[in-house]
Amino acid sequence: MAFVTIRDVARKAGVSITAVSQILHGKGRFSDETKELVRKTVDELGYVPDSRAQGIRLSESKTVGLLVPDIRNPFFADLVSSMEEQLYERGYSTLIGTSAENVERQDAFITTLLGQRIDGAIVVPEGADSPGIRTIIDRELPLVFVDRRVEGVDTVPFVVSDPYPGIESAVETLRQLGHRRVGFVGHPSLRSFSVNERETAFRAIAGKLLGEEGTVVVECDNSFRSRKDVLTELLSAGVSAILFAYSPDAIAVIGLLHDRNMDLGTDMSVISFDDIDAFRLMSPQVAIISQQTADMGRQGVEMLLSRIGAKRKRRAENRRIPTVFVQRGSVGVVPQTFHGFPA
Repeated sequence: MAFVTIRDVARKAGVSITAVSQILHGKGRFSDETKELVRKTVDELGYVPDSRAQGIRLSESKTVGLLVPDIRNPFFADLVSSMEEQLYERGYSTLIGTSAENVERQDAFITTLLGQRIDGAIVVPEGADSPGIRTIIDRELPLVFVDRRVEGVDTVPFVVSDPYPGIESAVETLRQLGHRRVGFVGHPSLRSFSVNERETAFRAIAGKLLGEEGTVVVECDNSFRSRKDVLTELLSAGVSAILFAYSPDAIAVIGLLHDRNMDLGTDMSVISFDDIDAFRLMSPQVAIISQQTADMGRQGVEMLLSRIGAKRKRRAENRRIPTVFVQRGSVGVVPQTFHGFPA
């Protein structure tokens, strides 16, 4: 029997469907023998109550949708893991999807979610407002943005990192180690408010601590050619340290530095956003600016469940989690043989 129904249980036990339902829900007056017979039959047949039917009766499905840009990106994998675990502990199932940094795919998955009778959704959105996002909002489905926000969408609460504390600590550490020209690699093609805010923060902080001549900002996209050109531009500018806004860019450029026989922490200091396993496995380990992923996921879940449980629609509440700089072996003093911008 591929799928056991409550009707199958009732037929085998020789009782009514209503009796089975009431016994399983602890209702009705039945003899101990009847209760035991029904429970034994349920175990023998492997009957599992239909959560969808229960959801209709209870006006909830105990299911939440999670949408991230790229599940292959270790940062988003860690974020999903954190949120899924928090939801599981609170009795919720999850439907997980990826947008592949594409608005059309994002909206397609949102359409799928809305057809699954979910209680709410946590979304790492693409940069711009979209029909899919607007549909969730118009239906008044509980929705929370995590890691990123959408400018102009003020009714959806968000949990994002505050890049300023981590960047300030990182640049100040570099300055104390003798670095006087530091490069920053942005990634505007993501159209991510959070990633773009990191560039804004770096310009303000490095401009203050290093001056305009010590602040070099370049931008790349996901292509190998773009990342290779960025490294060439940074080396030509004479930087002795590089800070990356987006961890996949850091991984690619670190490989290019190795191809040039340049050692991390000795020939070039490197810092990247996102505390991912790959950076701890490299030798030397890569210094990072942590977004406190577990805390971000936890707060995102708490915020969503609060909105799901609210009897009245609440005003959007936003949270910003301070980033933390973690120094590791990829950051060192300016080498004595460095011939870039004078230290």
